[in-house]
Amino acid sequence: MRTMDNAKIIETIEKQAFINYLEKLSHTEMHKITLFTRFPITATPNLSNPVYFLLVDDLTKIADMNSGVYGN
Repeated sequence: MRTMDNAKIIETIEKQAFINYLEKLSHTEMHKITLFTRFPITATPNLSNPVYFLLVDDLTKIADMNSGVYGN
């Protein structure tokens, strides 16, 4: 194989892995959590600066992407 072919194969594998990852994410249950930063002196929440997190309920659906070996 030529070097150019190897680069295209690697790029295709990376795209397919990313598509598989997005597909797994779309089938998992998640909750959105909104937290707010705080003001340093008064420690009151700064409602104009929200920070969003996604909490995945079942991590095994995401972790089994690594051929089922995720406990190492």
